[in-house]
Amino acid sequence: MIIELREFTRVEGNGKAEIVIENGEVKDVRLKIVEGPRFFELLTLGRHYYDVPDLEARICAICYLAHSVASVMGIERAFGVEVPGEIQLLRELGLIGELLESHALHLYLLVAPDVFRYPDAIRMATKHGELVKEGIALKAFGNRLRELIGGREIHGINVKPGGFGRYPTTEELERIERESEVLLRFAKRTVRLFASLEPYGERAGHFLATDGYLWGERLIAEGKEPFHYTERIEEHSLVYSFAKQSRYNGEPFLVGALARLLLKGEQLTPEAKRLFEEHREKLETGYVSYNNLAQAIELVYALERAGEIAKTLLDKGISSENVSVEPKEGEGIGYVEAPRGVLVHHYRIDSSGKIAYSNIITPTAMNHAMIEKSLLREAKVLYGNVDEMEMVQRLEETVRAFDPCISCSVHIVKL
Repeated sequence: MIIELREFTRVEGNGKAEIVIENGEVKDVRLKIVEGPRFFELLTLGRHYYDVPDLEARICAICYLAHSVASVMGIERAFGVEVPGEIQLLRELGLIGELLESHALHLYLLVAPDVFRYPDAIRMATKHGELVKEGIALKAFGNRLRELIGGREIHGINVKPGGFGRYPTTEELERIERESEVLLRFAKRTVRLFASLEPYGERAGHFLATDGYLWGERLIAEGKEPFHYTERIEEHSLVYSFAKQSRYNGEPFLVGALARLLLKGEQLTPEAKRLFEEHREKLETGYVSYNNLAQAIELVYALERAGEIAKTLLDKGISSENVSVEPKEGEGIGYVEAPRGVLVHHYRIDSSGKIAYSNIITPTAMNHAMIEKSLLREAKVLYGNVDEMEMVQRLEETVRAFDPCISCSVHIVKL
């Protein structure tokens, strides 16, 4: 017998799951990523490096800047190019905007209806209109940051190897500094909301993140010893999914907001760090549903950090000069924290500046095995104790806790 979770609602992309029942017991779960496969690794082969970040930005509308920045960093590392601190800060500002936009969308419009038992945010707004307005305000601010750094809200083309096509003005940075402080009160209220909820889903056993908060030179896990993804992460294809599945030393693992807080909480901004310490005991239980609480704390972090970056750049000034990039044969890996977790862009480039090898691993592909494990645990708890409709609804809530970006995950080189 199979219980099917048809196309998930209130997540990005198309996915579903099958719960396998044998002899009255839950035996297996298959997370089926059914979004059409997209061959971005193949599309980059033979292309000139300068065109690749703009192409990779088309992978996703929600986290396009993470793809652009990871692509640029991989290319720069292949060529041995180092950019100055102000360019790094501006890239970080763009990633913060993406974090705000994505987390606000997820928490206020996709997950909050579950909290208040509404089928969607539109009907939830009839009783909780202020909450929806606050979420939209945070999302809009995040989009403005993305447009400022990326060139437009969706699929921007402003992030370039060595710098940017356009740099922000003093007036734009002053506005960011003002608005980020005003919006902080909304984010703090959201932390209180998600801290009040009971946990569900599986407890994650392994957490992975970049060694810097929003990007890094390498990855870290519980021991904090840096490593490259090729050393400990294995990818393999599944017959029932268009997304590859990743495992850490053979085990399921978690990336995303909860992993970032547990591995890098000391890097948070002051108020975000205080909130993390306040709720540390809950978060350290590792329940995947606390990813929602971790995202709420990251909203506070992102607003504080946006104000810090704007102030730093206003005090220091921006030269608006790109670093010269000369193509040569090389290999580089860009590690970035997309809103949903670790994103990897790995390139080998020939002496003419054309891509000879490309590999992309997305957060949802990394979380795939952990989502299956969580669904299996929840299904075993629920089956026979609630009716099938309630079981399906609660299993969907477990999927939503991971905030999957399914469109990003379908990177298959061969069918």
